[in-house]
Amino acid sequence: MRGRNAVLAILILGVAVAGGAFFLSDSDADADTEAVAEAVDASFTTAEVQRKDLVETTELDGTLGFGDPVALPNRASGVLTWLPEAGAIIEPGDVLYMVDDEPVIYLPGDVPAYRALRDGHEGNDVLQLEEYLDGRGFMEPHSASVDGDFTSYTEGAIEDWYEADFGLLDRGSIGDGLIVFGTETFRISQVTGQVGAQINGGSVISYTDTIRLVSVQLDPELSGLLAVDQQVAVELPDESEVTATVTFVADVVTTSGDGPQAQSWIDVELVLEGAGSAFDESPVVISVDEAIELDAVVVPIPALLALAEGGYAVEKVIDGMPVLIAVEIGSFLSNDVSVTADLVPGDLVVVP
Repeated sequence: MRGRNAVLAILILGVAVAGGAFFLSDSDADADTEAVAEAVDASFTTAEVQRKDLVETTELDGTLGFGDPVALPNRASGVLTWLPEAGAIIEPGDVLYMVDDEPVIYLPGDVPAYRALRDGHEGNDVLQLEEYLDGRGFMEPHSASVDGDFTSYTEGAIEDWYEADFGLLDRGSIGDGLIVFGTETFRISQVTGQVGAQINGGSVISYTDTIRLVSVQLDPELSGLLAVDQQVAVELPDESEVTATVTFVADVVTTSGDGPQAQSWIDVELVLEGAGSAFDESPVVISVDEAIELDAVVVPIPALLALAEGGYAVEKVIDGMPVLIAVEIGSFLSNDVSVTADLVPGDLVVVP
C-alpha cells in the first residue's frame, strides 16, 4: 500500500507543480483530472462490486432405475412359445407371453384371475372381462349384458375379440391362466422364462413401475442436504438434464461391512420427470443447489484487507483513487465474499 500511495503522491505533486507554472483553463483542468484518474487506474487492478445469490452446488452420484422388480405369478401350463423383451411397457389388452401358442393377456381389474372363464360362470372376474369387452365394443353386437354372468352372448363377444386382436378362431372361452388382471401399466424388467421351456405355475417375467427413479446412497455427513418434495437437477448418461423430485429419505443410516471396511449411507429415492427410459441401472449425476445467502453484495475475496486494529476493509475507487472502506464480512463461496459496507453494485474495489 505504501508503494501505491507513493505513486499517487508523485502523480498529484506533478499536477500541483504544473498548476503553479502556468494558468489552466477549466477545460484543461478537467482533462488533467481525467488524465490523473486514468494514470491512477492503470496502476492497480480493480473488480466490480456485484449483487448475487450465493448458491453452493453439491454433486451426488446416483443410479437410474425403476424400483425393485416384482415377479408376476403365472397360472398357465404348457410350453412357452413367445416371450416379450425386457423394457417393454405393458398396458391393458397387451399380450404378456404365449403358452402353447395361446396368448396370456393383461386386462384391467382389481380381482385377480383364479379360474377359467366359460359359460355358466358368474362373479367379479367375469364382470371385469365383460367391462373390458364392452369398452372395446364387442358386447353390443351380441346384445350381451355387462352383469358378471357368463352367457352365450359373452361367448360371442369373446370370439369376436380373439379373432380381431389375435387372429384366433373359435375361442368362446378363456383357459385358466390365460388372463391376468391388474390395475396399472407396468414395465417388464426381466424375462426369467425361456422359449421352448415347459411351465406349470411359477413366474415367467418380473415387472416394475414405469416411473423413472434415481437411487442415492447419501453420505451421512451430508444429512439434511435432501428433503422430501425437494427438486433437483439430474444429468442422464446422454448428458441431457431433467428435473427430479425427492420422494424418500431414510431416517436411519445403513451400514455394510465391519471395521475399517465398513460403509455407511442414507438411502434416498427421487422420481424423474417423464415415464420410461432406455437408461436402466445407469449412473447419473444429481446437482443439489443450496442457498448460502440470497441477494448479497459481494466482492472478490482477495479484495479484503486485514486491518491492524482488527476487522477488514476494502479499497473503494473514488474519482480514480482508492479509499479505505471498512466492511463487515458475511458468507464465503468460491472466490466471492458477501460484505456489509458503504458499497453498491457497480462500485470498483482494488484487487491486489
